[in-house]
Amino acid sequence: MRRSRVLVLVFVSMVVTILRAAHVRPGPEVIEVAKGVYVFVSKPYGDVGLDGNSIAIVGGSGVLVFDTNGTPASAANVLAAIRAITDKPVRYVVNSHWHWDHWYGTEVYTAAFPAVTVIAHEKTKALMAGPAIEFNRPGLEQQLPGYVEMLEKRAQADPKVQALADEDRFFLDQKTHAHLVLPTTTFTDRMDLDLGGRMVQVRHDDRAITPGDAYLYLPADKIVVTGDLLVNPIAFGLSSYPTGWLKTLEGIDRLDATVLIPGHGEPLRDKTLLHATRDVIRELLKAGRDAKARGLDADQAKEEVLPRLHDLMVTMTKDDPALNQQFRLYLVDWTLHRVYDELNGPLTDAIAAIPPK
Repeated sequence: MRRSRVLVLVFVSMVVTILRAAHVRPGPEVIEVAKGVYVFVSKPYGDVGLDGNSIAIVGGSGVLVFDTNGTPASAANVLAAIRAITDKPVRYVVNSHWHWDHWYGTEVYTAAFPAVTVIAHEKTKALMAGPAIEFNRPGLEQQLPGYVEMLEKRAQADPKVQALADEDRFFLDQKTHAHLVLPTTTFTDRMDLDLGGRMVQVRHDDRAITPGDAYLYLPADKIVVTGDLLVNPIAFGLSSYPTGWLKTLEGIDRLDATVLIPGHGEPLRDKTLLHATRDVIRELLKAGRDAKARGLDADQAKEEVLPRLHDLMVTMTKDDPALNQQFRLYLVDWTLHRVYDELNGPLTDAIAAIPPK
């Protein structure tokens, strides 16, 4: 056991040293929400990317890691933090869904723990294997390089821009050179895992944010780990499945949970945000059906429904102007367009494009 721990620590140290040779990536904030349950919140990458939360659940025989960050560098920092907490091996990695900021760091865990089982819903694996890569390709090959080059040119005239340009360049290099690891095991509805006296349920209720959303329920601890089914403070409705998303949130609400760990942001000790997000989606489904029946398009329906959502918005945003704008775009606009897509016919598992502004 001692030799194994030393080897893993050496590996992590080597990875972190290599990744930090050209750029220092700050370590994550570590939040212990219960004994043996830790949330790792990483800082954004300049102005071009966010990192999903990574969660470690420590049992008697090993560790489960839920989501592996958006880059190998962040994953290496999280693994170093886990090694400072426990010398138990990482036995399972669970990927919540196909969005890059939740699984591009998996290679760090498979390199450090060759026997690790990487788990995702069967539809998530199918999307990771091709469609997700194609969806990200324009950003990685054209949009992001062009933006970074523009920043670097600005930095020549304004040195204050250099730090931002370096951070964004680092992010681009990490994303471009990440070795993408697909799940080795898939599930359909539920998978129960025993971490040595600690049971973890891996669940999927319906298509929600994506076709294959996985979340965790720890019944003994009364904890739900939601992935992007819930984001603190504003969830992202792009390419979502509103009817299934509502069903999934209602299912989570019925669980006996006192702690909710969202896909982004700090953990929650009550269900206020869950209920607000649920109620917004309910209203969007109702308003969309009514508006479409009267011949309104999604943009017209949005302007009509926004005043009715004001109180729910303030519950989520505390009336912060920037967050209010995110609420209108990320949750209302994007989800309402998907409500219309559902009304127009059965949705496929294909990744939907961003609605035109």
